[in-house]
Amino acid sequence: MSDNVIDAAEAEIDTLVSGTYRIHRGSLRNKLRRVGRRLPRSVAEDVAYLDEARRRTAHPRRRGQIDAKRVDAIVHNQRKALGRVDVARDKARERINWLGVLVMNLMLFGVVYYALLKWLGAI
Repeated sequence: MSDNVIDAAEAEIDTLVSGTYRIHRGSLRNKLRRVGRRLPRSVAEDVAYLDEARRRTAHPRRRGQIDAKRVDAIVHNQRKALGRVDVARDKARERINWLGVLVMNLMLFGVVYYALLKWLGAI
């Protein structure tokens, strides 16, 4: 029974990640690795808990030691967390941040170049 609960939770998270980030190939771990830092931190932590629970319940005497309420809470929390993700907004924010860093570097270069020319007496 515990493997069924864990399998169902992992399948649900897999479909949520696939739908949110439009990654349809590979296992859940590969999808999480490909998404990388765009993924909410809680998703990776909860999948790690599910892996630990699967490993812990592999022993026959520990099969019944699964916290079904926590697994249900994990699935519910992941629905909420991945429902709030907006991939287009995140990509646009990354582009704007990159442009901001570029502008700051160009401004710094201009100031240093002006100071160098002033020091050499060219201006």
